Amino acid sequence: MPPAPMPAPLPAIEPLRLLYVTNGSLLTADRWWQAHHYYQHRQNLHYQSLHQPGIVCGLGVRTIPAPKTLPSELRDSRWVEIQPGIAIDLVGNPIVVDTPMTFRITSEVITEPVTEPITVYVVAAYVDPQSKQWSGMPADIVKEDFRINERITPPGPEEVELCRITLTSNDEPLQNAANVMHPGPQELDLRWRQRVQTRSQPLVQVGLIGQNQQAPLRDRWEALAQSVGGLYLPLAGAITIHLLSLTGSESRNGSEMTLMAVSYADAIALSEAERERLQTYLNRGGTLLIEYADAQAGRTPLCNLQAVKAELQTALADLKDVDASSDLNRMRQNLMDELIACEAALQEQFHVIVQPIRQWAQTTLSPASDHQASSSTLTRTPFLFDALPELPSGPMHLLTWGSVVLVIGSLSAAWTRQQFDQPLPRSTLRSAQELGINILYEASRRQQMAQAQQPTASEVDPL
Repeated sequence: MPPAPMPAPLPAIEPLRLLYVTNGSLLTADRWWQAHHYYQHRQNLHYQSLHQPGIVCGLGVRTIPAPKTLPSELRDSRWVEIQPGIAIDLVGNPIVVDTPMTFRITSEVITEPVTEPITVYVVAAYVDPQSKQWSGMPADIVKEDFRINERITPPGPEEVELCRITLTSNDEPLQNAANVMHPGPQELDLRWRQRVQTRSQPLVQVGLIGQNQQAPLRDRWEALAQSVGGLYLPLAGAITIHLLSLTGSESRNGSEMTLMAVSYADAIALSEAERERLQTYLNRGGTLLIEYADAQAGRTPLCNLQAVKAELQTALADLKDVDASSDLNRMRQNLMDELIACEAALQEQFHVIVQPIRQWAQTTLSPASDHQASSSTLTRTPFLFDALPELPSGPMHLLTWGSVVLVIGSLSAAWTRQQFDQPLPRSTLRSAQELGINILYEASRRQQMAQAQQPTASEVDPL
């Protein structure tokens, strides 16, 4: 399926200039256009600030027979009809098609030396009335115009895509898609049409660090990004995933990341120079997420101990009503001793995991953070949690020290399907995704507030 649309750029920060008119002012065509431009600028500013470009209504596309009034050489099976409708382009201009329009696809597949399929894009574009070359004196009232264009390259920034077609032959006719969700060659593909929607929050960029984990982590983060549209609309379509390195020139791109994610093993193995780069990044409002879980959906020593604890608790529950003088009671006492030892081992293992990150966060990465770790802010907004998701690999733990977040448990594996030995219940999958959205939301807020009290981008050196 097509990916979510990328957020449109924000409008340029330019002052609104209103033509000042007094009694006796001379009205010329240029001055009238200046006044007209002011109101057009205000309208475009409104659309760009609050909306994403796309189709408002209508503008369907279907194949039709060639018009009979045309010469015979043009009466082929490459004609489509653009239905009436409204769209808004990237800069906020309305595109209004008030009557059906016929359009012929003229692109052809090159067959020599071999046939290579091509993709044809049918797009609509706004035409500024002031830019038109009039042939003679125009009428008093001129209808704003538009163009229907055909391209063999992706649409330009100020064009609205109406459909696309994969051409594999110059002789086979164009057809309406038999299956609109999976159109084939020579069929109209309407899946990539973007609808007008409210503008999302600023772009959330996630950088993945660590050569060993980038491939699986990218799949998991992309799965989370795809789920955002149905769970939290303000972030929909505003998440991009990047593979980063903290060494060399590639690390310069990390300064714009909203959040950097790294596995626990890679975090512990970072060099002193890499940690210094992370400290600079965090000081600028970034967030670092460290996940303690291996590639096999969280099967870690801690998870194994948690599984043993769960088995002991189940066995003790089965023996809770045994007679005090029976052999089963002695077995129950032995199980309780084993449970106490298991809990002590769990606490020790937990301390071994947390201590390096706590010390690192408080002394190197985020020295201004509280001494006591907390997760409360990540479990309240936008989704409220009474308890963290329970995964097949065991309970999950979430700790934060300022802008450093430590997840103990395979949270990212629960964003996708078939990452565990058995399918996750829908409630668990949804809770894991909502917790991921909470982390992104908090990281985005932190970055926005930090940037609001920083110099402009041109005054800041890259990371």
